[in-house]
Amino acid sequence: MRYEFLSFVTVGLLAAVTTLGVQELTRTFVVNLKDPHPIEGEVNIASPIPHSETASMIDVVVAPATREQTGLWTDVGPLETTGFTSVVLSLHGQFRGSTSGGGAVTLVLVPDEENILRALAEGEAHLELEAVADPAPATALYFSGTSGELPIGFSAYRMFLYNTTERSASVDVYAYLAN
Repeated sequence: MRYEFLSFVTVGLLAAVTTLGVQELTRTFVVNLKDPHPIEGEVNIASPIPHSETASMIDVVVAPATREQTGLWTDVGPLETTGFTSVVLSLHGQFRGSTSGGGAVTLVLVPDEENILRALAEGEAHLELEAVADPAPATALYFSGTSGELPIGFSAYRMFLYNTTERSASVDVYAYLAN
């Protein structure tokens, strides 16, 4: 009887194991296309493609001007944005001269396109990205400000600063580019 019980348990275990291991066969087709993406010549990647980059312009002197006085804005220079999808703009600085009259310092990026820059020269800013430093009271010596993440729509921009206070300012500009 003992042998009969062991035989029964053994047959039961074998039946359970064989039913667990059974899988249905599926038919698979593999198609190898002839040269779907032909590459000729040498392919090199000199360095990893950057995910981000920071551009900075330090100690830019900005004279007083209003938003409407685009001809008096301080031209900070170009910003190359090719390959990036967004930018965060920051500015920090120090006022110079006597402490009279409050106001703010603003960083404006204008697409580096002939027609857009011509409109700017005639007093109209179009398609601009901007960051404004917190409005400074008349007695403030330092200021700073930042933008949120802004979408980039052009491969290059020109950076301008204007200062609505009654005194000049020394400004540090930072542009954090990311993709």
